[in-house]
Amino acid sequence: MGKLSGIVLLLLFAMPVRAAPTLTVATDLWPPFRILQPDGQLQGLDMDILRRLQQASGIELQVRRMPWGRALKQMQTGQVDLMIGLAYTAERAQFIDYLQPAYYQCWPAFYGQPVNVARIHQYRDLQGVKVGYVLNSAYFEPFNSDSRLDKHGVPTEEQLLRMVQRGHLPLMIGTDCQVDYALSQGNARRIGKADYRPATPVTLYLGMSKHSPHQLLRQPLLVALQNLVASGEISGMAKRYQP
Repeated sequence: MGKLSGIVLLLLFAMPVRAAPTLTVATDLWPPFRILQPDGQLQGLDMDILRRLQQASGIELQVRRMPWGRALKQMQTGQVDLMIGLAYTAERAQFIDYLQPAYYQCWPAFYGQPVNVARIHQYRDLQGVKVGYVLNSAYFEPFNSDSRLDKHGVPTEEQLLRMVQRGHLPLMIGTDCQVDYALSQGNARRIGKADYRPATPVTLYLGMSKHSPHQLLRQPLLVALQNLVASGEISGMAKRYQP
């Protein structure tokens, strides 16, 4: 080996190897989008989407599980970079950049034991009925901001389903994507869906914190998301999780 070749090799070995840029994604359980496996890993539609976004953009997406309310607070400060499965609200938009387009759509619905859901045919029928909901979730207006309703917030949909099944709550609101999936898995019995269906869907977004220090990575991530939606790949992936 010549002296020049040896110098070149030494320089190559001395050069630092650049790691792929990394963004932190904060999320919590929400089957079928985020499903906890026996080994502690998360699977589901959102996890499939994150893997494809990582492959397409070259950006490593590090998932960090935490309660939904804490995740939103850390998005406010830029402690985490991304959240997935976000519904849009004007309040959240102050600190979250909703990457367009939305990647999926669900519909809000009301669930309860048959005798209770049989009474709900229109929005005003909710008056005087205690309705369970998940804290820090957004469903539809006017429900989200309606202080006249008797609303009872709990941390998770799983807890809501248990309370409804045991008769501790007459009614709950949820998204059909999640609750119908849970019912199809046998996670709750004797629970039906009310005839009344709100006209406004819950559209789901990938959101980036406006205070994230990694704003330069927004564009390649956005392009990867747009291509994934436009190609129909997300719709195809979703079929395996539909009840």
